[in-house]
Amino acid sequence: MTSTIEISLYPLHKDYPASVLNFLRQLKTIPEIDIQSNGMSTIIIGDFEVMWTGLGQLMSAQFASGESVFLLKVAPGRREFVE
Repeated sequence: MTSTIEISLYPLHKDYPASVLNFLRQLKTIPEIDIQSNGMSTIIIGDFEVMWTGLGQLMSAQFASGESVFLLKVAPGRREFVE
């Protein structure tokens, strides 16, 4: 099932920009997903099971590296902005 996840990461330490950029680089390694980032959040679109498995692993690693907060919105289907 195709799904859309909007995710925001808030690392709670001084080096947060590098932490966010590293997370985004790792996010791009999840196979067969579309990624759209802006200054506030990232939208990922793809197969729900594939995204959730990869995202869970990345979130676990982020939590292991220090305090962080994630905000997520999850919806069925493609929910991307189209002009």
